[in-house]
Amino acid sequence: MIKLQRSNAPEGQSTPKGIQFLSPKHVQTPEGFTAEVSKVKTPENGVNLVDNYRNPYVVLFVSGSGEKYQKGFKPTSDLLAELVGILGDDESKWIGKRIIINKKVDDDFGERLTFSPTISPVAPPKGKR
Repeated sequence: MIKLQRSNAPEGQSTPKGIQFLSPKHVQTPEGFTAEVSKVKTPENGVNLVDNYRNPYVVLFVSGSGEKYQKGFKPTSDLLAELVGILGDDESKWIGKRIIINKKVDDDFGERLTFSPTISPVAPPKGKR
């Protein structure tokens, strides 16, 4: 039996109010913007899907201007691999860490998000100013 879906909206949990789905359109400058990881949602026992696009990993970010975003990832996502490369594979330690969110144009001229580490200011050596 065929079950038709009459809406283009995905089924499942929706994005919470006040939180936007992070996409390249949110990057307004060539430098991108700095955001802090505020929450990481993961599946329980690999069964529960935690966002409305059936992505098992969802990261919530807060930009420096206070805007809230969420981005879902599949385990095979290159973007998730970028985050793991920057923040480590223990997502419980991601909370409070800052990254730079930017965008790039891919081979098909579509825009894709990218993540990069923030650069911490280097303190001058002691005794020198």
